[in-house]
Order: sequence, then structure tokens, then C-alpha cells
Amino acid sequence: MSTDPGWADEPSRPTKTVDPSLGPALLEPEAGGLIRHGAPVDLAVPQARAKGAGWLASFGTFGAAAGLLVLGSFGLGLGLMLDDLFAASPVLGWLGAALGAGVGGLMLVALGREWRALRRLDALDALAEAVRETPDGARPPAALLRWAEGVARRLPEAAAAVAELHRAGSMAEARGLLATGLLPVLDARVKAMGRQAAAQVFLTAAVLPSPALDAGAMALIGLRLMRQVAVLHGVRPGAAVLWRLLRRLALSAGLTAGADLVAEAGVEQFVEGHAAKLAGGAAGAAVAARRMLRLAGATAECCRPTRALR
Repeated sequence: MSTDPGWADEPSRPTKTVDPSLGPALLEPEAGGLIRHGAPVDLAVPQARAKGAGWLASFGTFGAAAGLLVLGSFGLGLGLMLDDLFAASPVLGWLGAALGAGVGGLMLVALGREWRALRRLDALDALAEAVRETPDGARPPAALLRWAEGVARRLPEAAAAVAELHRAGSMAEARGLLATGLLPVLDARVKAMGRQAAAQVFLTAAVLPSPALDAGAMALIGLRLMRQVAVLHGVRPGAAVLWRLLRRLALSAGLTAGADLVAEAGVEQFVEGHAAKLAGGAAGAAVAARRMLRLAGATAECCRPTRALR
């Protein structure tokens, strides 16, 4: 007689359970096996990096080649000029060398400013990733608080919201304070800048007689608006930074251009004669003014480390 607990006909070890076979299916089962209920499942999907626009990359390469050609031509021309000046008179040669050194120094200073501006924009992108990936229970990143302090120096209305942000004990609380305190203040100022640029564009379209002049003036007003919004968010608006921001806004600009074409076609279809010209011009000015408001908002989103909160 066995002294172990259990029935006499009970096996000494548990029998192996065979998983039931799957029935007919339209698709083949994916790798990983059956779904086990009660087991933790990782639902995180790796984010694929967006591919850069090929034509924009081509424009960037073309611009770099053109800049290298200009700088190389300037250097060769300066060398030939100095050779001729030294051949004519040593005094003229040294004066030309001093002039060339001054011009080269100013160009190096400008390149240094552009490099610092790009570094600041890269730091802002890294901060945006840190804000998105920081756990809710962790402390807010110090870089986020420094960015908020810079916004408060440029925008005194945001000082109270920044003071509340400094008292946040966790990242979840900081996200809530940003969404309800600092970002609405920034949005109000950005909308005011957009409305001012929209009014300027509308008046420009009404005053200037040539469509080419209208396009040039609108482009200048748009770049000025992007510069103002970037400065408000702590970004140095150099030429390279503006170009990078324009690359980020390329898709939005293309969609807006398509909407403009549809609007103009509709106006020309339903309104005829001289009234069509007047209505088409007014519609074009209104669309351009609306575009300034969209440009202000899109630029602000590109210059903020809180893109994941919206």
C-alpha cells in the first residue's frame, strides 16, 4: 500500500497536455505562437523613423555645393588680388591682406552663429524626446525647466505658469501644468503674432499691383513671422535653422497650396466678369492671411519640446 496521497490509479507524474490544433484560417499564424491568457504582452510598437524627402535633400546638397563654389571662388579671387597688390606695392598688399582677413573673420563668426543655432535646435529636439519618454513618476528634466525659464524671460505673462512648473514633483504633474498653464499663454502670443502677420499680408495684397510683388512680400512676411515665433521659443533663427524649419513644414505648405488652387478654381467657376477678378483677389488675400495663422501655429509646434502633449 502506497503512503503517498492520491488515488491508486493516479499517475506518478502529470500527463502532458497537447495544445488543440487551430481550425481553418484565412491567414497563416504569425511567429510567436498562441496567445497565452494571463501572460504579460508587450504592445509597444517600434517607431519607424520617417524617411527624409528626397527632393529636399537634393536641394540641400545643391545649396551646399553652391556655397562651396562661392567660398572657393572668393578664396581664389582673393589670392589673385593679393598677388597683384603685392606686385604693385607692399603697402597695398598688406592692406589687401588685412581686408581679406577681416572679411574671412566675419564669415567665420557668421558660420559660428549658424552652428550654435543648429546645436540649440538639436538640443530642443533631444529635450522633446526626453519629455516624451520620461516616465510619469520621474522628476521633470532640468533642461525642461531651463527652457521654461527662458520662455518666462521673453514672455512675462508666463512667469506664474513657470513658477508652478518648478513645484511639480513628477513628470505627470509637469505635463498637466504645461498643458494647462504655459502652453495656453504661448498659444495666445503666437496667435497674436499670426493675426498681425495676416493683417500685413492682407494689406500688402490690396496695395501692391503685381502678383509677383505680392508673392515676394508674403514670403518676407512669412519668414519674419517664423523668426519671431522661433525667438519666442528660444531658438536662434539663423538661415540654417529657418531652412530646417521650412523642411519640416514642407508637407503642410503643399497641402495649403492645393487648398488654394481648389478655392481659386471654385471662385472662377461660379463668378464671372469683373466681379470674378475682384472676388478672386479678395479670396486670394484671405487665403494668404489664413496661411499666416497656420504658419505661426505650425512653427510654434516645431520649436517646442512638448509636441507629444498636443
